[in-house]
Amino acid sequence: MSLLEVRSVSKSFGKLQAVNGLDLAIEEGEVRCIIGANGAGKTTLFNLISGRIKPDNGKVVFAGKEISGMRPPHIVRKGLSRSFQVSNYFSNLSVFQNVRIAVLSRMRKSRIFYWPVSRLEQVNQRVSKILEDFSLLPLADVIADNLSHGDRRKLEISLVVAQEPRMLLLDEPTAGMNSTETESTIQLIKDLVGRMRLTLLLTEHDMKVVFSLADKITFMHYGQVVCEGLPQDIKNNRDVQEIYLGGEVC
Repeated sequence: MSLLEVRSVSKSFGKLQAVNGLDLAIEEGEVRCIIGANGAGKTTLFNLISGRIKPDNGKVVFAGKEISGMRPPHIVRKGLSRSFQVSNYFSNLSVFQNVRIAVLSRMRKSRIFYWPVSRLEQVNQRVSKILEDFSLLPLADVIADNLSHGDRRKLEISLVVAQEPRMLLLDEPTAGMNSTETESTIQLIKDLVGRMRLTLLLTEHDMKVVFSLADKITFMHYGQVVCEGLPQDIKNNRDVQEIYLGGEVC
């Protein structure tokens, strides 16, 4: 059984058909990349999967349970988490404080003022380990808004990883990065997938990133899946070349 299934899902906004009868199945442990031009429906698809909007028709199933219409926090608790193109950290807090909040949120514990010191030390150790994994430990005391663009993106992904998801949705993880930051993020994602055995679904415009990470690629156009397959198959697909790559083989 697939870990994530999108079954004949449609979503319209007025006369705009953003997603049209879309089917998608992601296997556990798979890295899937969704590509397509702006307006193809990628972000709407992510919003449908993560519970930010409800489908007009069809359903979304995660780990064998329908999650269509569930609120985003409930979906996160089931093990499906998402990072956003738009920053989702507390800009006036330090890197350490941001990740600590995410770790505490995952633990879903109240009355932390009554916790023993040893329990709070465990939380801090978990935060430090996450920061180390993301090469952010030297920046632990830096205010989030003072980070470089690349380090802010790392922080955003670390906040999602702190929730210990089974599956991770990444929306344009290398957007706005220079080549050095992009290479670093590619390696970081590869390490995360290998170490945490994550299932990963991401949207990305940078085809170098796509071909570096994806086990399988899905090409969307006007709210529908045009084709999907192995990276080399998509790279050589005539529809992808003509519609998305401008007739050039990348």
